[in-house]
Amino acid sequence: MYAPEPIDGDMEQTLVQGQAESTSSKGRWLGVIIAVLVLAAGGAAVLGWRAMGTSGGGEGAATDTSKRPASTAKLDAILNAAESCRRTGENGKAEAILKQAIVEHPSEQRLYILYAEVLSADARLDEAYSNYEKALAIGPREGEVEFAAGTLANMRGRFDRAIEHYSAAQTANPSDYRVPLFLGQVQLKMERIDEAKKSLLLSAKLKPDIPVTWGTLADIALRENKPSIALTHIAKAREIDPQATMWRVIEARAHKREGNPEKALTLLIGLDVNQRREPGVLPLMAECFGMLGKPAEAAAIYTQAADQDQARGELAYEAALWLERAGEKEKAGPYARRAADLQVKGAAELAARLGA
Repeated sequence: MYAPEPIDGDMEQTLVQGQAESTSSKGRWLGVIIAVLVLAAGGAAVLGWRAMGTSGGGEGAATDTSKRPASTAKLDAILNAAESCRRTGENGKAEAILKQAIVEHPSEQRLYILYAEVLSADARLDEAYSNYEKALAIGPREGEVEFAAGTLANMRGRFDRAIEHYSAAQTANPSDYRVPLFLGQVQLKMERIDEAKKSLLLSAKLKPDIPVTWGTLADIALRENKPSIALTHIAKAREIDPQATMWRVIEARAHKREGNPEKALTLLIGLDVNQRREPGVLPLMAECFGMLGKPAEAAAIYTQAADQDQARGELAYEAALWLERAGEKEKAGPYARRAADLQVKGAAELAARLGA
């Protein structure tokens, strides 16, 4: 007996890091903080508008004639002052400048875009998204602004709106590989698998050296129980980024799915202690040992991890389970008790069963 394979998760955090970092940042786990994503997407829109040096207008602008558009020089001065505060960490001051400027000049699109960025940095994502919507309503509907709005909508779980924004961004910037990459992730969340694959393959065609694109395609192939296709895709990700643990894990899962736990273990056994703590590594190694009829080896990797990080009750729980399977009930007891004390679900029952 061995534990079931974990459900294949989506690749969104990997995707985000692929957009926020260059491929030279190899070997690091590809998770990312929400604010980094928003600044990466929103900042691009702000810079684009600042470079244009023009004031907004058009449909959707306020009609109060007492609140006239700012001159280019005045608008640039406001934006530069707010941006200076934002860069020095004075987001409150930046917000105050922009709020007052929007009251005085409600038809200036660039004010809303920078205000959205400031709000994003404070993790006020709903307010930030609302300001992107206002910016788009004023117009013009630039691809970078659509992309930033789509990213926020995605992060807030508004997937239909995210798809609308990303689709508009793709129409505006058909050569930008990021847009189908992010769009494919949202489509994947919505279980629109064929559409997601189409988007990701387009992104790969536009820029074939982004490992996360191939990694996501490999993950989809595993969801569809097509391990041979997954191996083809993940080979490309690993060629681009050979040190990333994530790609090793996906390749190992594909080998395990093909019934080759030995091959899977050869990819994972040499990982150091910190890499083994990354998502999915220890469970996959233990499953492979289980398939090979070696529960003691599975127990060994979990007891080592549990001893090194005694605050993580789930490690102690898994150590106890695998020790029990290996016939080491006496050794399993203390781990089960520790997990129970840390309120891990099921640990109290396991400890009682073991007499601990």
